[in-house]
Amino acid sequence: MKTFKLSEIAKYVEGVLKGEDFSVSGLNALSLAKVDELTFVDSKKRLSEAKASKAKALLAPLGFAKELPEKSVIEVKDVRVALAKVSFLFHEKILPSGEKSSLSFIDPSAEIHPEATIFPFVYVGKGVKIGKGVIIFPFCFVGDFCEIGEGSLLYPHVVLYPGTVVGKNCILHAGVVLGSDGFGFAQEPKEEGFKNLKIYHFGRVRIGDEVEIGANSTIDKATFGETQIDSGTKIDNLVQVGHNVRIGRECILVSHTAIGGSAVIEDYVMLAGQVGVAPGSVIRKGAKVAAKSGVLGEIPEGEEVAGIPAIKASLWRRAVILFERLPEIYRELKKLLQK
Repeated sequence: MKTFKLSEIAKYVEGVLKGEDFSVSGLNALSLAKVDELTFVDSKKRLSEAKASKAKALLAPLGFAKELPEKSVIEVKDVRVALAKVSFLFHEKILPSGEKSSLSFIDPSAEIHPEATIFPFVYVGKGVKIGKGVIIFPFCFVGDFCEIGEGSLLYPHVVLYPGTVVGKNCILHAGVVLGSDGFGFAQEPKEEGFKNLKIYHFGRVRIGDEVEIGANSTIDKATFGETQIDSGTKIDNLVQVGHNVRIGRECILVSHTAIGGSAVIEDYVMLAGQVGVAPGSVIRKGAKVAAKSGVLGEIPEGEEVAGIPAIKASLWRRAVILFERLPEIYRELKKLLQK
């Protein structure tokens, strides 16, 4: 069991400890935390819940300690950031054993670091390179000439099509597929309609360092060249990234987002749930797209947009209010026209 003194945690998160200093053995929610666990409160609306919590220690915003005189409080500028850092302290990291199961197929030409771990029922193709500390769980497929960087973790049923490159310290959750063919077809006219002709793809997928990809998400290989996800980007479950897409650093893509072929998403972009990005669209650095929006064309740097097609979020919110009043406005307009 991991234990840390509150003073240690305060120093680690760059916070200030107000109250007694003692050791805690875990991190938990307000309603679930035990006496010896650390919890957190991020809003004055939850102060009554914080006071009632069994936990004696909390992370809280600046100035909250005076509201919780019976607790030890680590005051921080940003509770969510501090929570992320503390969660790292307490999480149980999966450690590589260096074993390579005899129940897996590993091509003799594969270069596998001695400290990499390969569980049973994994396929590793020819020319594959697997770095130090990599862990590959059962039923994964690593195609020919793939590369997996140091410290990366592949959960069960991950599929890397041939030529895929995964950077260092990446996490690929169950069912991730990298490098499947992009959705590209040409329509050949026929007497009755047309025939769909497959456009074969010759590129690959390249994933940067510290990228996390959620369960059952898919990233298509490029028609030519590379589909690219840069370092630090986090992708939720059930996200589709099309061929030749380029996604920058430290982006966030929430569940059910779908990105059409050759779209460009620059650094620090946030796409909320069920966003659709049309092929060839460009979303500039730091832009934010609200849930269920449809992006067509270009979104300027730092812009916050919403709607279909996506427009400035402030304008969209006003338009939604007016939309609800359209029948009333129409009736009034009709009366005016009749006069």
